[in-house]
Parts: sequence; structure tokens; C-alpha cells
Amino acid sequence: MSLFQSNPLQQPHTYQQEFVEEQIVQAPKQQATAKAPVINKQVAEVNSDSLVADSKSELEQQIAELKLQVENQQAVIASYRLSAMPPQQINSHLEELYTLLEEQSRDEAWAYQVETAMSDFLIMADLPALPELSISRCKSSVCQFKLLQPEDVDDLPSHYWRNMTDKMVEQSWWKQFKFTSTTSSDDSLTIIASTQ
Repeated sequence: MSLFQSNPLQQPHTYQQEFVEEQIVQAPKQQATAKAPVINKQVAEVNSDSLVADSKSELEQQIAELKLQVENQQAVIASYRLSAMPPQQINSHLEELYTLLEEQSRDEAWAYQVETAMSDFLIMADLPALPELSISRCKSSVCQFKLLQPEDVDDLPSHYWRNMTDKMVEQSWWKQFKFTSTTSSDDSLTIIASTQ
């Protein structure tokens, strides 16, 4: 038998050959393992870029919505400014209403209906204390009411008059008034209201 055989499969294996063969078999596995973190990192970067883009898009949409809300609120404020009366005109209008209250003839049916509605409201409004209605005077388009702190109450709760007027303006009979003015102190509230 010769030391060299022509068929490589029939040649005896040495340790060196076995090592090389193992490296050849393991090389693709090692390359795949080495490439996997790179691919995973690239996928993570793509996902991260996608999340950043989505977040940016959502934020841009929120900003656009907020800008629209601000524009709408500015338009509301501008309309209030246009419809608001300057202080001089308010004082002049109040003087006219007090003059009307003195000079206007009384529409008995309307005046009685509004005065009764005010009295009923005070009784039914579920207020912490029932104020005394000291003045209840209506003519044909204008009314004046003066409410006083009840004698048996030392101090009214804070914001008492404000809370009461907030409830009052929600009443259907009150909605006929186009102009109202209130003046309050700790122990009284004066209201003048006009349908004109």
C-alpha cells in the first residue's frame, strides 16, 4: 500500500485537516451569527426612525389643532370686544333705564308675571339663605329688583349673589331681557333689566 492515495476521501485524516474542516463547517454559522446583530441593529434603527416619524407627525397634527383652537378663541374674543359697550355707554344706558323706570307706564300683565316669576324663583332656587326682596318694580319693558341679606343671617356665603344670579339667568322668564346690570355689596344686590 502506498502512502499517497489518489482518492482524497481515502487519505488518512490528520488533526490539522479535521480542524480546517470544522472551521469550514462552522464559518457560515459564525458569519450568520455575526451578521444577525448588524441586521437586528438595522431593523431597530428603521423601527426607531419610524417611531420618531410617527411621533413627529402626531405632534405636528396636535400643534395644527391647537393653532386652530387659538384662532377660534381669538375670533370669539374679537366678537365680544365688538359687541361690548364702552363704560361711558353703559353708564348712559343705565341712566336711560332708570329714567324709563320712572317715566314708563306699567303693563300690568307683563309686570305682574315677571315680579311673580322673580318671587317664585327666590323660593324655589335652593339658595343657602332666602334673601329679602325689598324692591320688585316692573313697568312695560324694564324691571328693578333689590335683594337684601336676610335679617336672621349674619354673613352670606362668599359668592352668594354671583351664584344666585347665575341660577337666575338660566330661567326661561329671565331670557327675555336683553340688557341687565347688577350692583352688589356684602348685604344687598340691585338688578335692573330691560327687554329693549
